[in-house]
Amino acid sequence: MKKEVHHAKIATKIEQSGTIKMNRRQFITMSAAATASGALLSATGHAAPDKYVATKTAPASLFLDIKDNPLRLTDKCKRMPQKNTIFSRQLWDFEFVQKVESSVDRTSLDELRKNKGWTQLDEALDEAAWAVDHKFASGSEGGQPHSMAYAWDEHVRKQKVTFKDAADASKKIKKAARYLGASLVGITDYNPLWTYSELIKEKFEGESRQEGPPEYEIFTPEFPFEPKSAVVIAVEMDYRTIALSPSSLEGAATGLGYSHMCEVGYSVATFIRALGYRAFANGNDVSLSIPYAVAAGLGELGRHGMLITREFGPRVRLVKVFTELEIKPDPPIVFGAWEFCKNCKRCADACSSKAISDGEPTLEGKTISNNPGALKWYIDPEKCIQFWRDNGSDCANCITACPYNKVDTWPHRLSTSIAALPVAPLHSFLSQLDKQVGFGNIDNLKGNANFWVED
Repeated sequence: MKKEVHHAKIATKIEQSGTIKMNRRQFITMSAAATASGALLSATGHAAPDKYVATKTAPASLFLDIKDNPLRLTDKCKRMPQKNTIFSRQLWDFEFVQKVESSVDRTSLDELRKNKGWTQLDEALDEAAWAVDHKFASGSEGGQPHSMAYAWDEHVRKQKVTFKDAADASKKIKKAARYLGASLVGITDYNPLWTYSELIKEKFEGESRQEGPPEYEIFTPEFPFEPKSAVVIAVEMDYRTIALSPSSLEGAATGLGYSHMCEVGYSVATFIRALGYRAFANGNDVSLSIPYAVAAGLGELGRHGMLITREFGPRVRLVKVFTELEIKPDPPIVFGAWEFCKNCKRCADACSSKAISDGEPTLEGKTISNNPGALKWYIDPEKCIQFWRDNGSDCANCITACPYNKVDTWPHRLSTSIAALPVAPLHSFLSQLDKQVGFGNIDNLKGNANFWVED
């Protein structure tokens, strides 16, 4: 594996100027919960040419013919270098870091943290929820590759289990994944388009993150085997605490989701390795998650840039297991979420940073941290991360506000079925009705205050 070591010159300016001296996690947030919308920020760099900007001007012939896949792509959609993701830019993009830090209102932040949801009790739960992820997948939520749970080269049993066919393998793998904790699981073919073209890894001194300007290395991912299949796993996040966004209690829901995806991903990869086939799990660290999840039939892409599942809406975390085992892929599904998102816009209204588009889907991103060439609503990750920093933690307002974010009960399944009807006025009505009934409210200080006193 060829590696190119970079000592960020622009980062050195930080040290020389004395304006910023922090580690990577401190840049994102002052709390332990750094990545509420990791999938959202990671899945969404270069600007596309003008002729690819608007949906209405893009002829059908422009899109690649991908059979049965609801993702509409052009030949301008390329493999993304990980260094362009919003989290990795902290390692080398001095101007971006300086802009974000200089905009933080410390006085407002101190006042904010006096509210319920930011107490030491709340933050202790937040830290505990992230504990498994931080111990066994340290840094992976922000893109650090090859952590303990997501290592590529774990031991594989020599003797192989023989399956009847790829469909039999799919049945057994999915049953094991659900047993091991997956809320949803689907299979798709490995697609190198969704693996980062280059990975970026921060270099540490010993076990701790270094202070001051970071050192990092950029290298091409060369796995110890050629992946053939991707087992895509969704892990449900807690409904009650994710609804307390933005606060430390919401951060706990996110952290617990990351800890669970670390546990389940590693367990499923271990199961496949015990069958005699090479496999490894990965979250935000090696590849984009949402395209794999859409291809594996777990849900549709939403206006907020995240996966919308039929069962939980966007209230899931995603982990993939790459393996050399040939497994029958699942077909993608369409249940009306994309069409509903065209008319709903609740996530855009709830976004404190106005990072979510309320317009039409396009083919062009807004910043270097967007990957162009796919038809979707591109979020502005720079605005999003700025609010996280201003907020002192992450944010899940878009998840909370989404009408698909419900507990999986028959009323939710009924409303999801009704929402699938292709009637724009009905979509707008259902969205407003959802709000009037009281679902998806954000900045719920009363809910934060009641968390520790209610059974």
